[in-house]
Amino acid sequence: MKRIATVLALTLVAGAAVPGAVPRAWGADDALSIEANLKYLEDSKKKKGMIVRPSGLQFRILQNGYGKRPSATDSVKVYYTGTLINHVVFDGTSPGLPATFKLNQGLIQGWIEALQLMREGDRWLLVIPPSLGYGVRGSGGGEIPPNQTLIFDIRLLETTPAPRRGDKDYRPDPGDKDDQQQ
Repeated sequence: MKRIATVLALTLVAGAAVPGAVPRAWGADDALSIEANLKYLEDSKKKKGMIVRPSGLQFRILQNGYGKRPSATDSVKVYYTGTLINHVVFDGTSPGLPATFKLNQGLIQGWIEALQLMREGDRWLLVIPPSLGYGVRGSGGGEIPPNQTLIFDIRLLETTPAPRRGDKDYRPDPGDKDDQQQ
């Protein structure tokens, strides 16, 4: 048995050192290949109740809310769980501990688009193609490999408008020409 393990280990090491060989992460998963992600997106479009936006964003409404919709500068409080197509959870909130995000700061494009369509109280299943997620760069120190379709179960709890000029918490946006001194 030791010989088999030794031969296998040497074969793996030798294969990794072959010039011109395509490097492959030890934890690489064929279930996360580009082909598997494309197939998932195509199959998802056909599921009952799935809505497909022109951008490629897909969503299914799990629960309707009746509150207000956030705008691009608002903050949102949400519960969510994010998984890859192989059902591995890469991020999420814990019960009783929702997350708060500002829509125009650091969110992926798929979230920004979806949240502006949602109402407070909505719970949606999002299927986000790589182009609206982390794309070719991936994220999370390797937790999300490049070119991954992201699946989120997201519930919008609350929308808070951005502070306006004159409000106590107002901070000018660096890109706002009205707030720059001339």
